Amino acid sequence: MTDPPNNGLVDGVPGPATPSVPLQSGNAEAAAWHSGAPLGGVAPQPAAIVEESSRRDLVLTAILLLAALAAGASSLMGWRDVGAFASGSETGWHQFDGSLGRGWVAVLGGVLLAVAGVLVASEHLRSGRLLATSTGIALMVFSVLEWGLGLRNVRSGPGAGLWMLFVVGLMVVVAVGALAPDQEDRVGVG
Repeated sequence: MTDPPNNGLVDGVPGPATPSVPLQSGNAEAAAWHSGAPLGGVAPQPAAIVEESSRRDLVLTAILLLAALAAGASSLMGWRDVGAFASGSETGWHQFDGSLGRGWVAVLGGVLLAVAGVLVASEHLRSGRLLATSTGIALMVFSVLEWGLGLRNVRSGPGAGLWMLFVVGLMVVVAVGALAPDQEDRVGVG
């Protein structure tokens, strides 16, 4: 007794695709045959190509990490240009009267810039750029408010620490804008 042809079915379940051209040693078409999409199916997608970090992202990461160090260092500098006031000095950590200053804000800004740099380096570009931009703007606004409102009735010019904090914020915002991806790489542009 002979078994009926199974037409590619194994126990009623479709098996692997069989070539339509029988394999023979002299048949060149059979040697070049490759399986494609299954009948009625979709051809598998090729493996995704992992792109290397672009040069812009690496430069932005370096700028953000250097800005983080500079923001932290600004808390140690003089926050007021004391000029005629020779009675004391003020840094981000110590006010004229010896009380605690607001240098922790500069250090917090530095930590946030470092986190933004790590996010950009780890290919979380959108969240890293957003965090860097918002931190840069916050550092600029804080330095202006600290100079204008921070020392009660004493009106002196901003010291090196507040200038550095303002410049760090400005540098970060400009760097994120200048090193933005090309227009065709942006999501939502079609």
